[in-house]
Amino acid sequence: MRSSTVSLLHFLLFSYESYALKLSISRPPTSQRSSGLKRPKASADVDNNIINKSNERYTANITISGRVVNVALDTGSTDLWVMPPEGLPSFNDTSLNATLRYGDGSDFVTGDIGVGKFELGTEIVIPQQAFLNVREAASAEQPDFDDGIFGLWGLGFNTPGSSGINDAVQDAFGSSTTWGQSVLANIFAAHPTGDDYIGISLSRSGDTAGTSDASLTISEYDSDYEAVANTPKIPQNPLNSGAWTVTLDAISVGGKKVTWPSTMRQAPTGKNIVHLDTGTTNIMMPAAQVRAIYSSIPGAVLSPDSQIPLTKFSTTYDVWVVPCNASVEVVATFGGVDFPIHPLDVTDMQIVTSPDGRRNYTMCIGTFTDVGTIVQGASDALFGDTFMRNAYSGPFNFGTGGNTKGDPFVQLLPQTDAKKAAADIVSVRQALMANMPPELDPVELVRIFNGTEPSGNTGSPARGGSGGGGGGGGTNGSVGSTIPSLLLAGVVSLLAVISSI
Repeated sequence: MRSSTVSLLHFLLFSYESYALKLSISRPPTSQRSSGLKRPKASADVDNNIINKSNERYTANITISGRVVNVALDTGSTDLWVMPPEGLPSFNDTSLNATLRYGDGSDFVTGDIGVGKFELGTEIVIPQQAFLNVREAASAEQPDFDDGIFGLWGLGFNTPGSSGINDAVQDAFGSSTTWGQSVLANIFAAHPTGDDYIGISLSRSGDTAGTSDASLTISEYDSDYEAVANTPKIPQNPLNSGAWTVTLDAISVGGKKVTWPSTMRQAPTGKNIVHLDTGTTNIMMPAAQVRAIYSSIPGAVLSPDSQIPLTKFSTTYDVWVVPCNASVEVVATFGGVDFPIHPLDVTDMQIVTSPDGRRNYTMCIGTFTDVGTIVQGASDALFGDTFMRNAYSGPFNFGTGGNTKGDPFVQLLPQTDAKKAAADIVSVRQALMANMPPELDPVELVRIFNGTEPSGNTGSPARGGSGGGGGGGGTNGSVGSTIPSLLLAGVVSLLAVISSI
């Protein structure tokens, strides 16, 4: 979710050594990979690898106007904005101002539309690229800033209304102006005979399987996942939505399909429409479906309007407390293909301190949260990184060029083996919990946090506290999550909305 006067000379604005690009987090050296797969036509240097920020954010280092900036990658928005603490050395100021809003509108950035040189590694250079040089950001952005993320690169559609920057630029300088369009649109425009698509693989930290590399490819597949070319093409739905919205055949728990009436008239009977969005950290769906999933897990308990810290954004304070070693089988089905979701993606483990500040506990809570009205009229749900770690998404084909010109579509390749994942969560959680405070029964934890049961001598003493009473409060922490309770930043990603200021 998310997601600076301009030279108006009309000349070739883009130069490349090669069109195709791969960014990846290295695991085995290239020499150890299968020699039967073609090598990417271009590779970014190690300083521009996609970075996995604790499974919460996926970022890359870009250079804009001479400054290297770590930015979040977001298929749910279109524009590029930056706010490096040291500022930018120089850029062309268009004298245009804009505000980009995300999610429910409370998350925003505002600043000056600038134009500068965009670089991604050494392979892609756009001499003049419009971006937002942010002067002010909502408090929801602070967690990203604290984590060294000072911008956002939108990988969404460059359609009317989807790019606030391009709309403002074309309003001011004419509809034929192209330097205001998105970074991807400018890359594609420089090579009109190429296919206009990207491929994305998101890694998972904290599992034992050595999950797939995190990679972004432009106009080619990651060579490790070329089998995706043989998977069903899942068309954009609704067509021309301006977002990566597609039809979800079903979602099931333990082999039982979850009942889910769609709010979208374009959804086929018995199916739903979801938004695939790397800028959203989790899956956000209606409360009834969240309940259907977690209530099927033995031992799981709902804590409504809870004092328990959330690890993912939600439109409510409802929290599902789940046994940490629960190996629930959640499967999403797209294009007739099943995509098991790793149990490690279904719950987050964290250390929490009792309301009286005396005791610490290990607790696991659900990562699927209530979407509320955030996607009303646009889709039924947001399928963010919680889902996308379990599939190679490539291509996200815009349908705007090359041999695949036509309606947009997505192809997905499953990446999670359900049987291995079931064993994985037990191994991972047992190893972690050996060095963590005790885990109580979810029912008892909920009672402690809703105030109906004292903490007593359960758990372990909080910092500065003691087992017998009194003592200072501890600090809520988490394992595998760096998102504080109820923070919107970096969690929900929809199309940016521009407003002149």
